[in-house]
Amino acid sequence: MTKKSAKTAVGFAACVLLVGAGLGFLEVAAAEPAVALKQLGLHYEMHEVKDPRVNRIHVLRLDLRVGKLKPAVVVGADPDGDGPAETALTSPLKLAAGSSVVAFINTNPWDSFPDAEGRRNRRWFAGQPVDISGLASSSGRIRSASQSHGASVWFDGTGRLRLGVAPGDDQEQPEERRLTEGMAGFGLVMKEGKVVVGEGGAVHPRTSIGVDRTGRIAWLVVVDGRQRGFSEGMNLHELGLRMKKLGCWDAMNMDGGGSSVMGLVNEEGEMQVFNSPSDRRLGRRSVRPLPMVLTLRKLGGEPKAPTGKPKSKPEQN
Repeated sequence: MTKKSAKTAVGFAACVLLVGAGLGFLEVAAAEPAVALKQLGLHYEMHEVKDPRVNRIHVLRLDLRVGKLKPAVVVGADPDGDGPAETALTSPLKLAAGSSVVAFINTNPWDSFPDAEGRRNRRWFAGQPVDISGLASSSGRIRSASQSHGASVWFDGTGRLRLGVAPGDDQEQPEERRLTEGMAGFGLVMKEGKVVVGEGGAVHPRTSIGVDRTGRIAWLVVVDGRQRGFSEGMNLHELGLRMKKLGCWDAMNMDGGGSSVMGLVNEEGEMQVFNSPSDRRLGRRSVRPLPMVLTLRKLGGEPKAPTGKPKSKPEQN
């Protein structure tokens, strides 16, 4: 089958999801991202592809050289002080609140804590205490330490975006003094211009962060999935190929599934969810609460002061 691709760029109608009734439900509405975003070095496109399966791919291209947007990680509040939880799940729209925020995307995976019988509640809800997987740093303050087996994404002191390390890589983990904002994913899908995951594998909604060779051009990508005939998702090899096609030198697979979400400010200055998340609640689509998000803020707009401190966690085998 010949691949057919259509692009919905800034200035054209996009399929947008609104939070309804304060319950996290979503309703489809027609809207457009703010045209002024291009002047800030940010450009949004929605790609529709039909081969090897139907998919809707949301792409934010950020030119860090423009210098008008500040990447800022926002982590939810610490619910237990010196206890084991690093944060509590929070609506991403609340995490991305503030007049200076123009976009956000989900980042790290996480997990809940086992009960007395060793069972974990993975029916995620707002306020649920969780343990963040991998690096989480906001304004240089570490909320969750990087792990030797993890895959970190961070902005260094020069403002460049950097990615590493995947298992088996010989790169060093980011030094705390050299990073400002930090996140973590599951692993690289591209390294030094090459796709590094094999063909096949499970198809899911995906979130990826990629960067060019200079560290100055970034791509934030969400692939909708689990919606038959509308957008069905990708395997990791397909995700790597897509990031390569966009122009990435390195690209990371972030948390995906029902966590995959992208928000943008529309022409009325309102923050909206621009993709179609796969979670359902009472039969309707809903936005999953998250431990943290990566926001893009107009320069001069600072993130909320992070609370809590990094907590030690056992090394996983």
